[in-house]
Amino acid sequence: MRVEIAAVPLSEKSELWTYFQSYCAELMAYGNFAPVNGVFEYKWFDHYWLEPDRFPFWAIADGRRAAFALVHQGPHTEMAEFYSFPEFRRSGVALEFARQILKRFPGPWEISEYRANVGAVAFWHRVITEYPFQEREYIGQEGKERLSQTFTVP
Repeated sequence: MRVEIAAVPLSEKSELWTYFQSYCAELMAYGNFAPVNGVFEYKWFDHYWLEPDRFPFWAIADGRRAAFALVHQGPHTEMAEFYSFPEFRRSGVALEFARQILKRFPGPWEISEYRANVGAVAFWHRVITEYPFQEREYIGQEGKERLSQTFTVP
């Protein structure tokens, strides 16, 4: 399946927000957060269309949206959020999408996951297998165990 990266235009922001809500609902199992009046809050969401160091992307597979990624550049590039839509999981689309994003932003990177989300941990280890990385455990702001991988994309 061919995978392409497409920037999420402002006109598709509300569609991304809908997918983002599904993503947050899945993450509830790992973090200490819940929706407020049925909506998950994310203070950085609007910033992805306002700030030059934030990038919202779709994965397009065979003409269909298959995943999204929110990338933030700072001293290192951070995969702030990443979500593969359930119907595309285990198809290789998310793996290819993630690898394409990494190559688009050469330099230092950081990725983090909830420690208990073993599927995400295994996925990111597969994504970054070609890069030597350092991994550390820490307690996130929500009091949950997390893992962080730092590496450099040439």
